[in-house]
Amino acid sequence: MEHFNYSFTHDVTETSDFIPTGSSRSASKVRRSASMPIVSSSNQLLADLPKDLFDKLQPSLRSVFLSADQFLYMQDDRLDYVYFPETAVISEFRTLDDGRMVEVTITGNEGAIGFLPLFCRTNVTNCTQVTQAGSAVRIESEVLSRLLRLYPELSSALTPQVDQYVRQISQRSVCNMYHSVKERLCTWLLLVQDRSGKKTMKLTHEQIARILGVYRPSVTCIALEMRKGNLIDYSRGGLSIRDRAKVEQSACTCYNELAHAY
Repeated sequence: MEHFNYSFTHDVTETSDFIPTGSSRSASKVRRSASMPIVSSSNQLLADLPKDLFDKLQPSLRSVFLSADQFLYMQDDRLDYVYFPETAVISEFRTLDDGRMVEVTITGNEGAIGFLPLFCRTNVTNCTQVTQAGSAVRIESEVLSRLLRLYPELSSALTPQVDQYVRQISQRSVCNMYHSVKERLCTWLLLVQDRSGKKTMKLTHEQIARILGVYRPSVTCIALEMRKGNLIDYSRGGLSIRDRAKVEQSACTCYNELAHAY
């Protein structure tokens, strides 16, 4: 039986010292670039804001580099930052009764991470982990919360992100319950590629199994079948989609629902 378990390193631009991300209980750290406010961002949510609203956020926005597999929040953490991914892709996980974890949302440069606690005044309910390394913009949650109170028009512009978040959780709950592992795998690979923009994605079969909430041999067998069918290819460098049309045909209907939001 073939495996595609790879190791890889991260390219990091010039940065300052490591600083903690999230609360003191967070399981990882973020490597941050120079602490100057950003001028613009490739995050669609920020880029689509009217200039006057973006200008209200801009002095408090900072660029960060997020490493693969690092945790941004753990369950019950106090929310310290809201993240706007640019090239990074971030997953949110729910822990099952048997200890396994399953992904309930995936976010790239179309959205943001950490919005819901701002509106519900609760601690973080799920753990959040970086799936694909890359850049992001972040803002202190207390600062953003204050700005939302001061400027209702800013709140109105960002509130749809909460709606998309809830819709994605609902759709993924149905998907995880009723669709086959192969269908879910194909849907997830398409979602990651859409959000990362990468031809080759740095993934391991163990990582995919954890995200789908299944056991690793299931992923390995399905991946081998898909490679033999020329749907995907993989090597030590990562996994790539060879025939996107065939992968879309093999994906569940949830892909169209989730891709529409993107």
